[in-house]
Amino acid sequence: MRISIQISAVCIAVMLAVGGVAAQSTTVRIGVPERDNLQYLTLWVALGAGYFQAEGLDPQIVVAERANQAGQLLMQDRADVSLLQPPIFLGMIAQQRPIVLFANLLANDPVSLIVQRDVATRLKLDPRAPLADRLKALKGLRIGTSNEQPRRLRVLMAEAGMDTERDIQMTIIPGDEHLTVFKEGVVDALYTHSPFLEEAIVNLGAVLIVNQAAGEVPALSNGQIHSLATTRAFADAHPDRVLAITRAIARAETLIHTDITVARQAILKAGVTVPSPKHLETIVDLYRPAVPTTPRVSAALVENDATLYPARPSAPDFSKIHAADFVALDFAERALSR
Repeated sequence: MRISIQISAVCIAVMLAVGGVAAQSTTVRIGVPERDNLQYLTLWVALGAGYFQAEGLDPQIVVAERANQAGQLLMQDRADVSLLQPPIFLGMIAQQRPIVLFANLLANDPVSLIVQRDVATRLKLDPRAPLADRLKALKGLRIGTSNEQPRRLRVLMAEAGMDTERDIQMTIIPGDEHLTVFKEGVVDALYTHSPFLEEAIVNLGAVLIVNQAAGEVPALSNGQIHSLATTRAFADAHPDRVLAITRAIARAETLIHTDITVARQAILKAGVTVPSPKHLETIVDLYRPAVPTTPRVSAALVENDATLYPARPSAPDFSKIHAADFVALDFAERALSR
């Protein structure tokens, strides 16, 4: 009886202690376009590694009904911060929505070029050859891409002095059909990203010819692609929370570049569903170089995004709108100075 009472007392004490920690944590709602997209690996690592909790935050993931509605989570006060991609934050800037970007999660473009294995064999493609040589070897091929990517494909082909309209057969294909057309041989190559990229490599025998995420294309590297954003009102009212989030992101970026094994484990702990360990290893290894070493944001990089990505519903006119009004530089600087 005495032992039972002692055990019960210990259990109650533990429960009270845990409850005390929980009570001290501050809930932060983080909006994401999709729950299992591995392009957001920086966020998933921060979540799975416990870096938000270490900052006294209780992160709650809020998933947009559609991938292009992550910005609406902020405007409808359903999220405190949200992960935004260029088409979304450029469109919101064009509409002069009261948002600020405060952390950079991805610096190199995540789209890469893969080729059918038999095509690569026939053309004797060497993935280690100079980039221009690899691209010139693709002349005349049928290359599938989504409707948001032609500008970047043109930039890529220009690295070899090639023109997409003249030198290749560019075919616009909805993203959810990328694997189908590749598997059926409708196209010779795909210009695509996760989750299609790793599936084609792991299960369809695709050969990676250009890894843009590794920074092979200077014009598509060292930028600001996936960003965390919040409203000006939230940043003004809760700067401590935004700073804590930024510190967590900075730690995640450091982990990704210093211990890839632990980073992969953190992604799984974050609850991200992947088809197999091989899929996870493949795409994280490809995307690791695309993660910036710091979460610093830049107005100049936001302006550059407008030259590479479409914007919904329209692109901002930076001759009339100041990009600097939509970035908050101080949070990353303060996070890195600690």
